[in-house]
Amino acid sequence: MYFPHVGDENHVNGRHCRIGVVVEGKNLGLVSLIGDDWTHKLGYKENTLVTDSYYHNDLLYIDLEFNECVHPFENVFIRRIAITNTDTKDIEMKILFSHDIALYENPMGDTGIYDPALRSIIHYQRSRYFLINGLPNFDSYEIGPKEKYESGAIRSAEFNMNSIQVGAVNSFVSISQHIAAGETKTIYYWIVAGKSFFDVKRINELILERTPRLMMTEAEKYYYSWVNKEKYDFFDLPVKVADLFKHSLLIIRSQIDNDGAIIAANDSDILERFNMDSYSYMWPRDSAFIAMAMDMSRHSGIVNVFFEYCRDLISEHGYFLQKYNPTGTLASGWMPWIATDGSIQLPIQEDSTALIVIALWNHYKTTGCIETIDPLYHSIVKPAADFMTRYRDPATGLPKPSYNLWEENRAVHTYTSSTVYAGLKCACRFAELYGDDDLAKKYNTAAREVKAGIEKHLYDEDLGRFLRSINPRDETVDASLYAVSQFNVVPPDDIRVVNTMNAIEDKLSVKTDVGGIARFYQDEYHQVTEYDPGIIPGNPWFICTLWMAQWYIQKAKSTSDLQRPKEILLWVTGHATQTGILAEQLNPFDGSSLGVSPLTWAHATFVITVKKYVGKARLLEKSGG
Repeated sequence: MYFPHVGDENHVNGRHCRIGVVVEGKNLGLVSLIGDDWTHKLGYKENTLVTDSYYHNDLLYIDLEFNECVHPFENVFIRRIAITNTDTKDIEMKILFSHDIALYENPMGDTGIYDPALRSIIHYQRSRYFLINGLPNFDSYEIGPKEKYESGAIRSAEFNMNSIQVGAVNSFVSISQHIAAGETKTIYYWIVAGKSFFDVKRINELILERTPRLMMTEAEKYYYSWVNKEKYDFFDLPVKVADLFKHSLLIIRSQIDNDGAIIAANDSDILERFNMDSYSYMWPRDSAFIAMAMDMSRHSGIVNVFFEYCRDLISEHGYFLQKYNPTGTLASGWMPWIATDGSIQLPIQEDSTALIVIALWNHYKTTGCIETIDPLYHSIVKPAADFMTRYRDPATGLPKPSYNLWEENRAVHTYTSSTVYAGLKCACRFAELYGDDDLAKKYNTAAREVKAGIEKHLYDEDLGRFLRSINPRDETVDASLYAVSQFNVVPPDDIRVVNTMNAIEDKLSVKTDVGGIARFYQDEYHQVTEYDPGIIPGNPWFICTLWMAQWYIQKAKSTSDLQRPKEILLWVTGHATQTGILAEQLNPFDGSSLGVSPLTWAHATFVITVKKYVGKARLLEKSGG
């Protein structure tokens, strides 16, 4: 539960806010927590960010239909629950809600109160207020210390009506209903967020005046209109690909803060496995691809805001660091500033800097709005291009060592070098646009030198393919070697690229029923168990598998050549979760999600691949291919 920024602060932060049901005479006062003994189906209403989920309990003869959303303009989460009594007898039941909230991500110094005037529970501290209310209004409540409760647990349906608690606070509310046999009744529940008592009071009054049903309808119509503002062409792609394309756009938008930060992944599940840290940061690498996906799908408004956000992040020396908070401050990182030999090193992955310039050029080509570019040309493009030109080895023409895109190894990488080549070419085009002929020549010369260095030093004649890196030399087959073709260093049908991509498909294909492409050979990140790398070189990643599809699209000479990328797009739709979410990677044995979910970059890569597929198909169709 993020407020006031997407990705910051998380006021639940891995804890649980549970829902429970008690039916008089059936579960003997014990609370049946939703999810424990309930069958369920999760989903969204089509083309919206309004959930549409169903729960059923055979013992209680209860069906629940959930619709939930965050309003697009007001800081409120609204939940609608339609309760159906499937029994032949009337029932008395209670539905209960727990709130394991820690404001500012810290379970100390909060206050929880019941406000009788607003008939609401309010958790507050300093400038963070959360108001909880419902319709019909809840008939009992409890506010107490966290130490008394397990995380989110609802032990009893009988609350003690304690109206205030300070320190580490949990709260509970319940709504009672009489439901006749076969009858359905609807209740609403909402959580308002604000920076003051008056903020949450205003929104609460607005909801009661306009009704939560109308507020939810507004959200549904807004999201539907937003994702359908363009009439997308899907050529011969199946409906389920088109559906995931639109759903991906919505998921991507939900991960972008209104102040511009594009967040890699908002998923608290990763906390325990990621050294008590998360992915709720802006990585320039991820964000550049996501910005390009949004531009390609004609959702450029928020991309403008993203680049404005980036203006304040770039170093005075022209590079971006590893990652940033949604507020625009430097985030946690693991790239050391001192090398193993004790020398000073830049803690960067240089592809991040190059990719922002590439994304900015793509943004200009898409929008044609030079007024947007004017301040960014001087504040981002020129400093970044000057850095990329300067930060090179004069003996090879290649970039000096930095961390690779996977943030694991420091060397001179083929992927990084390819992005720097493309970044310098884009900077050259920007300079030509502004009549800076000397700069254009400088950037173009540097780009040619990087390209020559890639072909001379990062291609191995004996292997017949590109290396992952030199200094130190690394022959590991890595899916990111697609960058040589992806960033137009070498044509996609060049034998050196073909051999490299064939090696990726051969070495990195996961040879189980799950399939897909791993990041690199013997990748152990989130490894499920030890296994034969010849069969499972690593867990399959959506991004890496889609890169293979993009290469097939690039080199297609006829529409029949697009069969393989179509199969990959269908593979992605087949391995999305029930709610249409793409995780970072998959379990190679059962196809379940691993890593963070959703990974915004994965959804963006799907969007980009669909757009590339349709663009190439139409081009081939027009030329008679």
